[in-house]
Amino acid sequence: MSNGPVPTHLILLSDLPSHSHGEKVRFLGCVSRYDPKTGTLCLEHAYPASTTKARVTAAVDVNLLLETLKSTDTQVGEWVNVMAYVQGSEPEKGGKKFNGVGHQGGKEADEGTVVKLQAVMLWSAGGVKVWEYEKSLERRKEVEVVAE
Repeated sequence: MSNGPVPTHLILLSDLPSHSHGEKVRFLGCVSRYDPKTGTLCLEHAYPASTTKARVTAAVDVNLLLETLKSTDTQVGEWVNVMAYVQGSEPEKGGKKFNGVGHQGGKEADEGTVVKLQAVMLWSAGGVKVWEYEKSLERRKEVEVVAE
């Protein structure tokens, strides 16, 4: 048994539903909305760009980070890195609008999954090249499968 910190899994936001309660994950997401009353930051990432896979939304509780959170980190359209503990998931309720690139507005979305998380770190992704990030993580997944 290890006394060290729980390891963090670097994943795509779309892979969140496959992780269990209490697992620590790190992922990249685009801010779709922020509720200052509850301290919940909703993140999305339309990857893979497939119409057959249900959309995943990360509902990130940032209350523990309010003193260090920058206003730009909660702006719609901002890409952020998140390190958080998975708290659970549930089917998305209601017919929210989604334009397929991580922002609200546009066509109706299929029912998706909302994964609730408790953030321990959050920082701006800056000028990240999202497509390179996606490719890198897909390559990493392939290597992990071959290694098993």
